[in-house]
Amino acid sequence: MQTITNDTTELLRDFTAAADHFTNLLESFSPEVFNQAPFEGSWSPAQVGDHVLKFLNGTKSALSVPKATSERAPDAHEPLLREIFLNFERKAKAPAVVVPSDEPIDRTQLLKALKEIRESLGARIREEDLLMLCAGVPFPTIGDLTGLEWVLFADYHLRRHTRQLQQMQPYFNQQ
Repeated sequence: MQTITNDTTELLRDFTAAADHFTNLLESFSPEVFNQAPFEGSWSPAQVGDHVLKFLNGTKSALSVPKATSERAPDAHEPLLREIFLNFERKAKAPAVVVPSDEPIDRTQLLKALKEIRESLGARIREEDLLMLCAGVPFPTIGDLTGLEWVLFADYHLRRHTRQLQQMQPYFNQQ
């Protein structure tokens, strides 16, 4: 398989764009609706943001573990990650570790934390060898990912939840 990209600058640009798009969209929800679910069974915009913060912190942790060499292409799991997170017909239940809080979430603190994790992950993207396996932090149902695959996971997952926020906007605009 041909590597998606091993250009750290391009990966960083794509990740930063996805993170900024998500955060700017989340910030567009007024404080009055920030903690309101648009319909029964949905997360609120704040909960979506809390979920994103949790998985980005998990990605940062995964990029920080000891690295190991791999016998496979560094992007071998990219098609599966793309299918999981960018197939919007597919629904999944979040693992307990990244399920958002049921309590009201402070808008200012959450937005600040999202901006900080974007910066922190950006530093990891610049500093780490993303072609190596992040050993000992298995991704559910897949196993160990390379740093490249963890960054792609974060990018694709951000895009998925950006779309989720976009789908919430009309509901709140009708109120």
